Amino acid sequence: MSQESNLKPHPAPVWLTPEYVEEKLRTYFKDDSLKLMNLHIKPAIGNGENYASVMTRIIVEYTTCASKNKQSTQFLVKTTFADKDPAACVLMSYGVYTREMDMYERILPKLADVVRNELTDFRKLFAATVNVDRARDSIIFEDLSLEKYRVACRLKKLDLDHTHLVLGKLACFHAAGAAMAERQPKIFADNYERVFFNKHTRGYEPIMRNLLQALSRSLELDQDLKYRYQAKIDRLVDRVMDYGEHATSINPGDFVTLIHGDLWTTNVMFQYNAEGHPSNAIFIDFQFTAWNSPAIDLHYFFSTSIHENLWREKQSELIQFYFYKLVAALKKVKYFGRIPSLFEFQQQFCTKAFYAAFASLIFEPTMVYNGKEEASMQQILSSSEKGMRFKNDVYQSEEMRRKLQDSLPFLDHLGLLDEM
Repeated sequence: MSQESNLKPHPAPVWLTPEYVEEKLRTYFKDDSLKLMNLHIKPAIGNGENYASVMTRIIVEYTTCASKNKQSTQFLVKTTFADKDPAACVLMSYGVYTREMDMYERILPKLADVVRNELTDFRKLFAATVNVDRARDSIIFEDLSLEKYRVACRLKKLDLDHTHLVLGKLACFHAAGAAMAERQPKIFADNYERVFFNKHTRGYEPIMRNLLQALSRSLELDQDLKYRYQAKIDRLVDRVMDYGEHATSINPGDFVTLIHGDLWTTNVMFQYNAEGHPSNAIFIDFQFTAWNSPAIDLHYFFSTSIHENLWREKQSELIQFYFYKLVAALKKVKYFGRIPSLFEFQQQFCTKAFYAAFASLIFEPTMVYNGKEEASMQQILSSSEKGMRFKNDVYQSEEMRRKLQDSLPFLDHLGLLDEM
């Protein structure tokens, strides 16, 4: 049995009642005769799989006038943390809940039209929206597990086939976003600049600092790593926000578009063919979508989600693969802006490279955490014994100590641990 199943998930919201669900389903199916017969509610994700929202799966049984026989299906409900949860205070300062509701209600359907009609890719791009409830900061959308979509293992990471599929879909997403912005110049003007680092808020600063300090403590267990890197990590504690904001600043000449902003393993779902090969990838969780460089998505994805040898040894080839897919898609959507050369795009990728250090040293260890402690943003923020125990456990596991022996030298060779 997984250790995750022994931990208490966030409770489902109290307003998620049969009456509420019946009302939303009547609207979604356009059938006022729908009667909800049974409603089953259960958590949709495990420990360590999401630090920014509550995911609940609802299984519904209903009848309609057109079909007296009981029908059954299921949906996912995404909600915010309770108002008093420390995570809610951090996330609200980034406008993530309003942004994701805008994405599902206004942006994603238009993006899907561009991908389907102009890029002639008829595969799903995202889950269909059942209901957006702004009063409750919640979204109900289709459960793609019914179509045999599933999330890859966040611990094993993605191989080359999965990585190429994601990069191809990402290129289409980025091209469609760029085209949409040309056609509606102000569509991303409001609330699309707040990635994890930005000039408006530093809500994530305590999280960044606390995790870097836990990383520094873990180096006490390896005298070689301590001697080579502890001073650099300690210096980074006070400068991580400055470096992050510099990396996410838009420079003159940058190619920019709508980016996902939080592209890692559990925010991608895959469908497989009869031979077991991935045939489609869709993106989920659009809380941190932003108007910025696509290099941000690439660094974040490479650093958190793909096999380590691909990240360290095949990065330039993967950028080239993505770039040619992007250029082809931009031409298909008749993008009129300037398209950079591969050389220019590789340079742009290098200027955003601190995002790789941030993602691999701060977020990735929490993403792959599989220990016995409660994995939550509250524990990252807390200085209690329980909170310190979790943060220490994140970095002091045997697997993470092994990874640090590779990732710290890799990042250091790129100059990403030095003063910038």
